[in-house]
Amino acid sequence: MEYILGVDGGGTKTLAAAADMDGRIVAETEFGSSNFKSSGFEKARENYTAGILKLAAKLRKSFKDKTPFFKSACIGLAGLNTAYDRKMFNELVLNDDLKLILDIENTILVNDTVIGLAAGSMKKNRVIIIAGTGSNCYGINAEGGQAKANGWDHILGDEGSGFSMGIHTLRAIMRAYDGRGPETLLMENVFEYLKIKDIDELNMWTYDTEFSKDRFASLSLVLCNTAEMGDKVAIKILKKEAHEAILNVKTVVSKLKLENKDFDLVFVGKNFRCKKYFTDIILKKLKKDFPLINFLPLINRPVEGAVRLAAEI
Repeated sequence: MEYILGVDGGGTKTLAAAADMDGRIVAETEFGSSNFKSSGFEKARENYTAGILKLAAKLRKSFKDKTPFFKSACIGLAGLNTAYDRKMFNELVLNDDLKLILDIENTILVNDTVIGLAAGSMKKNRVIIIAGTGSNCYGINAEGGQAKANGWDHILGDEGSGFSMGIHTLRAIMRAYDGRGPETLLMENVFEYLKIKDIDELNMWTYDTEFSKDRFASLSLVLCNTAEMGDKVAIKILKKEAHEAILNVKTVVSKLKLENKDFDLVFVGKNFRCKKYFTDIILKKLKKDFPLINFLPLINRPVEGAVRLAAEI
């Protein structure tokens, strides 16, 4: 039987969904990172190949289908930004182990913002802003133009992300400890959150554990809670990150010439749960600058957007 394949490939986990030819999802599987930047090429390839083969096995078992075949596929990938990224992901995703079950000619690889936007809005003018562990912004206009801003990962970009919030939280603590900056409740609250007692243990937590963006991004919750306690240092950090997110959106809107047009803004990411000093600031400023903007939280899963795009191939 023939199916449609949609994949949401993240830096931490990947979700793959098989749909019938009408776009109805009939089977799913979740597996590890498919991003060579976060887990290495061989491990990412191994995860991806095993995951898609597992999905095919589910179809065989559930539908007594001896020869499942994905007639079209859309693979959304975090970190797909450059020509080099595309070359590496092509080798990783379109590998020989999957050629018997996948039509390579009808498979598209896109940045994960593309499938998120497809899941969140079908309006001709639409933009997505991501503020999770990382940050990204992408949009499409009625003429088919596309534009993006940020999404360059934690060294070259990611302003307005949980990772950026976490790093600035730690630096504020160190500035307070040295006397280079004002006192802040962030020190006490982060110590409590991490279950540590002093700066030495914070240093160990930072440097003596395997690097993970998620670990640093988790501190954004502490930052938000501390800001709501009235801590001026935490509030200042959050407001700066909010203005970075605003800049991402304004840049994409300008490139697409949507300033005076009706468009949807889909917002995605755990940091939008931080209302008072992050989300509310972003929404208020963008509504002032773009009166015709429509704000939409992402309700559908990005993998559903991938299936939708694959069905259009």
